[in-house]
Amino acid sequence: MLPNWYSDYKKIIENSLKSYLENYFESEINIWLNIIKEASLYAVEWWKRIRSILALEFYLIFSWKKFSDIKQDDNVIKFCIALELLHAYSLVHDDLPAMDDDEYRRWRLTTWKKYWEANWVLVWDLLNSLSFELLSDIRNSTLIKYFWEAVWLNWMLWGQVLDLYYENNPKELTLDNLIEVHNKKTWALIIMSILGWIIIAEKDTKFVKDEESNNIKKYLDFWKKIWLAFQVKDDLLDVEGTFEETGKSVWWENKWFVYFMWIEKTQEYLEHLIKDSLNIIKDLKSEKLEFLVNYIWKRKG
Repeated sequence: MLPNWYSDYKKIIENSLKSYLENYFESEINIWLNIIKEASLYAVEWWKRIRSILALEFYLIFSWKKFSDIKQDDNVIKFCIALELLHAYSLVHDDLPAMDDDEYRRWRLTTWKKYWEANWVLVWDLLNSLSFELLSDIRNSTLIKYFWEAVWLNWMLWGQVLDLYYENNPKELTLDNLIEVHNKKTWALIIMSILGWIIIAEKDTKFVKDEESNNIKKYLDFWKKIWLAFQVKDDLLDVEGTFEETGKSVWWENKWFVYFMWIEKTQEYLEHLIKDSLNIIKDLKSEKLEFLVNYIWKRKG
């Protein structure tokens, strides 16, 4: 059972996300866009929202605001929606037949499987574009710059290129290379999740840009470890879990952590990442952040 505060955070993000998409299509709708509207809403409606919930909680901690102060049209909520749009976009990308060729996520058909591949490519284009439209409403060029750099050649695209390369050259894949692929594929959302709330919480721009800042390095390290832990947990679930638990097809692949470390060592590695993550945030004394870290560790799907 998830705590009430998690449900409250998730609700404001999901309601805002749905409202944004529906309003967007309402102003542009015609018979030719109905299928794209339906597929877009389908694509974004079924995720855990952990990235945006983490970003929102960090924002509340460092802005000294209460959750009750947050409204749907606040910049931090726009940022959370942009994160969710980009997250959905990245999964659309991964699921396509030319990439991972996945047919199920969270007990449902992936969007390309349900709405036909060509429509899914159009939805993919739309979600990416809309994430930047939302960021433009925040009117912070630094935020948009980091978002752009993180998503394209510097991180997400690079990670996908590496993933495809090792897919075709499996003998060259090592554990270190696997970690590099996952870090790059998820680093776009990781770096934006932390830099976004810092910028929106009106922290000094110099603080954001200063790579030697102890705080920025500390929390970037947290996000990096926790999302690597998320991926390691996914790999364990794909081996130990069932379709009923995970909502997706499960099998064994040579590009997973379990392939290199086997189950026991992978579990130990996951526990190490979790403990490191908890140690980094202990000074914040946030039971909510601690819950989220442990939730990532103990989840069943």
